[in-house]
Amino acid sequence: MKISICDKCKFFNHKEIIKLLDENFENINYEIGCNNMCGVGRNNIVLFVNNKPVIAKNKDELIKKVRDI
Repeated sequence: MKISICDKCKFFNHKEIIKLLDENFENINYEIGCNNMCGVGRNNIVLFVNNKPVIAKNKDELIKKVRDI
């Protein structure tokens, strides 16, 4: 699984999200850097899973959405 995550978004700490994802999933390849989703990243957790955008209000919603991909 390839996950692109921004290290500059203000709403979430990317290191905490990476730790959470590592606890719930295996074989993740991370790409860390801006995803050009700055506006959305002010109020949501934003990342791309296998090039598909995932936007969540909280960590529980994020895990559920990643599982569904």
